[in-house]
Amino acid sequence: MRAPVYALLSLCLAACSVEGYDETSEEIAAANDELIGGTPALETQYPSTVLAGGCTAAKVGPRHFLTAAHCVDDLYTATVEPWFGPGGSYSVSADNTPPISPYVNLTIEQTYIHPQWIADCTAARAGGAPDCGVNVLNPGHTPDLAVVVVNELSPTIPAASVDGAAVAVGDPVVATGYGCETPGAGMSNIFKLQNLTAAASSILNHPGSYVSGTAINDVAASYVLTPGYYASTSNASLCPGDSGGPLYRQSATDLIVVGVNAYYTFPSAPGSNPSQTNWHTRLDTSARYTVTSWLQALGVSVINGGTAPTCTDGVQNGTETDVDCGGTCTADCANGDTCSVNADCTSANCVAGVCQAGGGTACSGLCTSPTLFSGPSYNSGNLGTSAVCFETTANLTGANCGNFASGRTFEVNGTTVTCNGGNITLPAKRNGGYCFEASAGNQAWAYFSTW
Repeated sequence: MRAPVYALLSLCLAACSVEGYDETSEEIAAANDELIGGTPALETQYPSTVLAGGCTAAKVGPRHFLTAAHCVDDLYTATVEPWFGPGGSYSVSADNTPPISPYVNLTIEQTYIHPQWIADCTAARAGGAPDCGVNVLNPGHTPDLAVVVVNELSPTIPAASVDGAAVAVGDPVVATGYGCETPGAGMSNIFKLQNLTAAASSILNHPGSYVSGTAINDVAASYVLTPGYYASTSNASLCPGDSGGPLYRQSATDLIVVGVNAYYTFPSAPGSNPSQTNWHTRLDTSARYTVTSWLQALGVSVINGGTAPTCTDGVQNGTETDVDCGGTCTADCANGDTCSVNADCTSANCVAGVCQAGGGTACSGLCTSPTLFSGPSYNSGNLGTSAVCFETTANLTGANCGNFASGRTFEVNGTTVTCNGGNITLPAKRNGGYCFEASAGNQAWAYFSTW
């Protein structure tokens, strides 16, 4: 159940000796252990927010997850951590409370870190910094931002849009995350949120702040600022695990992301207090660095200041299932491209989310040596315990199946259906017919029938 949040990040918070890093080692070390407040979210609230790899993220495109750079980078080499590289596993869950289940297991196509983060990390290391754990405090106040693009679709998780319009001081926003709930605690894995108000840069001018002088305005040029729990118990503070979580515009109907949880400042006595301020990477067209167009070029859904997705822009966006094809595009996808339904493919043959060559029979590429029946009225009788398949070119109007249990599955044209004795919905024909597949199982009396 999605009940209200709040807590924040798992940065590497060791102090760096590079010029421009003006925080103390004690303050940075303390930042690893704080952040609190917020309320558990309801099941229907902000379902684009997910728990992923020890951080929070947001789905912002068909196969795109927005998170913080420090969640996926190698602190020592200014590159993506190897396990976030192509072929790596990216398991996400939009569940609300422990135990977090089910996860959607996805395969990483590519992870992209904002190029300014990579450049500043490289410069910091060359200048003697032990790592890039406080990269947001480089002189340029780097955008802490990354996009993980996966191979598979995740239709059970809705996609939010990134807003290219700037957040003004006083605008209502909503912070979300799966982080800790009390100072010094570990991740709670409880999805929480908190209504906040975007604050002026002057909020950073407090005892214990890492930034002062002109740097205060520089930070505000890269980050949306919100007040933390220490400033008022009506607010909330980021905590380990909230890193990468989306900051939304407050809306009763729309999923609009305006920032990404990144960092914070603490009061004059860090170590046991929640944060005084929270920092969320800006995503708008007025931000200090080019962020909005970078996101859109990767296929992220962008509104207000971005260009509306088209079927000829060279990136996968909108309803497209692959680049400029499928979905509502006139162009259908070629063999090997990603698809959701047969109609997405030039071959009219979508198998396991990939367009396959047309031709052949209904069972081509699904099973071998199918039992043929002319139909439409057919009753299989007991299927036995082996894996079996059946094929027909008849024009069927309905079907049912039953006595499938203990993990035994039944598929029609590659789509798994539930077999509890009731009628099933038939998918569109495949290569002019239907292929019925039963996996092996110990229920010899499993059956299906058609009409």
